[in-house]
Amino acid sequence: MRQLLIFLFTITAISLLSGCAYKVLKADKFLEKNEMAKAKQRIDKAVEKNSKNPAAQFMLAKYYSHPVWSFDAVDSAHLYIQSVSDTFPKLNDESTEKLAKNGFDSLDVVNQALIIDSLAFERALSKNKEESFNHYLTNYQYLTFEERAIELRNQVAYEDAIAQNTTQAVSEFFKKYPDAPQAQKARNVFETLYYEKKTQNKALSKYIEYVEERPQTSFAEEAAKIILNIISAGAESSDYKRFIDQYEKFEASKTALSILNGLNYEERVPELLAHKKDSLYYFYNLEEESLLSFQFDQVITDSCFFIKNPYILSNHNNEIHAYLKNGKKIEELKIKSIDYMTSGFFEINDFGREQNLIHYSLKEELKLKALAFLALDKFHIAKKEFEGWQLVSILGEPILKQPVDSVWKEEGIFFFKKGDDMAIASSADFKKVAKDDLKSLSFLYDDYDWLGEQYIRLYSNDYETIIDNQALVIFPLEKARFDYFDNFWVKEKDGNISVLDENRNSLFEEELDDYQFKSGVLALQKDSLWSVFNNGLKGFPKFEYDSIRIFNGWLTFTVQDSAKSLLFQSGKKIQLEGEESFRILKNYNVAFSESADQIRFVEISNDKGYFKLYNGFGRKIKEGEKLDINILTPQLIQIHQNKKKQLIDSAGNEIKIEKAEAFGAFQNGLIPILQNKKFGALIVDSLKIIPAHSQSKLEEFLKDSLYIFKEDDLVGISDVSSEILLNADFESIEYFNDSTAIVEEEGEIGILNIYQNEYLYEDLDTWERVVFAEEPFYIIRRSAGYGVLNQLGEEIIPSIFNELQAHESKGELYWIAERRLSEINYIVIAYFDKNGRVLFKEGLNFDDYLETACD
Repeated sequence: MRQLLIFLFTITAISLLSGCAYKVLKADKFLEKNEMAKAKQRIDKAVEKNSKNPAAQFMLAKYYSHPVWSFDAVDSAHLYIQSVSDTFPKLNDESTEKLAKNGFDSLDVVNQALIIDSLAFERALSKNKEESFNHYLTNYQYLTFEERAIELRNQVAYEDAIAQNTTQAVSEFFKKYPDAPQAQKARNVFETLYYEKKTQNKALSKYIEYVEERPQTSFAEEAAKIILNIISAGAESSDYKRFIDQYEKFEASKTALSILNGLNYEERVPELLAHKKDSLYYFYNLEEESLLSFQFDQVITDSCFFIKNPYILSNHNNEIHAYLKNGKKIEELKIKSIDYMTSGFFEINDFGREQNLIHYSLKEELKLKALAFLALDKFHIAKKEFEGWQLVSILGEPILKQPVDSVWKEEGIFFFKKGDDMAIASSADFKKVAKDDLKSLSFLYDDYDWLGEQYIRLYSNDYETIIDNQALVIFPLEKARFDYFDNFWVKEKDGNISVLDENRNSLFEEELDDYQFKSGVLALQKDSLWSVFNNGLKGFPKFEYDSIRIFNGWLTFTVQDSAKSLLFQSGKKIQLEGEESFRILKNYNVAFSESADQIRFVEISNDKGYFKLYNGFGRKIKEGEKLDINILTPQLIQIHQNKKKQLIDSAGNEIKIEKAEAFGAFQNGLIPILQNKKFGALIVDSLKIIPAHSQSKLEEFLKDSLYIFKEDDLVGISDVSSEILLNADFESIEYFNDSTAIVEEEGEIGILNIYQNEYLYEDLDTWERVVFAEEPFYIIRRSAGYGVLNQLGEEIIPSIFNELQAHESKGELYWIAERRLSEINYIVIAYFDKNGRVLFKEGLNFDDYLETACD
């Protein structure tokens, strides 16, 4: 069978090439002369005789690829040369030899195919379309220009996609051509377009959605930064903490962390001790107990040795520069002035018109410029610009639509003023839902005042508005007058008075005409009569008094049908008889200045000299003729009657003291008592009596235990029973500890054990008590120099220093000492902790030392 097929193919090929089959090749001479009609005529004749003649198909391919057609017919040429390429290899040797003798062989087929391939590329190039290049790449086999076509196809497809400026067009490009050099660019453009479209309204929610959807893109970092900026308006610490938790992988979270760290920056930054050695300034960090690694040529200390400010100022070549306390320079600025403002920010004047606000982190996104700055709280700043003051977050996020003339903050309320009008807002009002969500202010008010610490009264002509300290409206704008007392409101409108509870519900049904309130006592008037509530707003008002006067929380004076009475907080009512008058007794001893309201006594007397004394509950505790009453303490009263003096308590009970000639003013827990021209004392807390034995009033040495007494102008120590522990042999005695005193005896100062009557230290020149966190220390000077003793009398710093000072830094006590070696112009400085442990010591020449020493 196979042999039969070969025989039939051979017979067919011979018959195809017999006769004038070869003559069609002579059409080539017409093509060379551009005689296209003659060439086509000869080719057509050959095709009519046999359409499968490879020579005729070859000449059709040459005809349609002739330059006269440019490359318009190149697809036809390609069709015919492809047919020839398929047929020619199947010819037998005899046929190919005959074709070769007539000038047509396989090489001619290849050459013509290459010509057609070139023309196809030229056509794609001339159209310069994605489709034209793809047509060439898809339909042609040789693809001599494949790489160039792919390159041009990718470029024009990329440009077309970019020109459409849609996410769909761009994404289709990099999906179709993922290996194209422009694919990454297209992906970037896609991200840009997607990001812009997603966030085109600049809404906070859209930025959040974008980061959640595409956290790995280049725009996610930008979106996170914008989210942080937007939420910074009206933010508190919790907002920044929440942001850090949600966006910890983004750079913006570091900015948020810097903000949180800056909130207590001034407390966190260490105080440094500075000293100069060999023309350089060195710095010692007390908290870390270490010498820092950097030095400066010239330093401006702000507190003797100490640099307490949260920055270091260095003067170099007559230019002042500022540094953080880690040695980093705060910008390349020449400093005219620098002030620490708040939350880690420095306000710097660099001789320019505008001020610089720079954060300790030195982050660019935390830098601002303005004519002036004002810190309103830890999270918001007012900055002054040419058109007025603007409110911004500490990230510089704008909050207000319009500038104002001034802005300030009280408690949790922001106040804004423009002209004569005011507006108010809280931090919560500044919360933004979009980047451009700027706030408009309503300038409704012309004045304000605080009602206690919780409420604010806002005035608008004859109208008032009441808000709380979170700016929530309690009473909206109304033509009325409001007052708040303890836990109720008084509202006055159209001449009527209403008393309301904290939920703004009326407490009384009556329409009231007037009211008085003082120290917790409320008086209400109706139809010219008064009712008094002096123990809470309980029950119904009983209008019975013609007039009242509230003195304080425990006593009110009333008049009813010409009868005068004193009404006590307890409910007790004392009527004044005849021409009786009264007075509230006071004590002017400064020891009771903070508890003056606890002294509650009232004296009633008549023109015949008869006196009655009542305590604050309305209980009569003493009465009689010609009483001279003197308040000593909130619980004790001195009564002088007919040359007899006695002491009673607030219940009227007498404290038995025999032969008391006089009582002195309360001081340090004691009331001096003069008996037989000597002084004893009453211990107020225990009501114990110290027998009289001192030439002057006793002074407390150890509370409720030991006292300093005086005899022959010298002092000693006795106990509560007046037993002498230390004879009166001293010019002065000062407390050192419970068993030890600092005494001066015959001009010599020493520290004495009062029980053993032995000196622990003698020949002291001076001493100074330093109390730190209720723990006393003593700087003493002896002949060899200054040293320090603790409260146990132990010498924790030896007395060898020429100068010794106590310094408190960040809640810790330190000692700074210096010892001069004048014979070699040398000085040793030393730093000690509270308990005398050496932290640092250094030897300096005297000239260097003088540059950092205090005057």
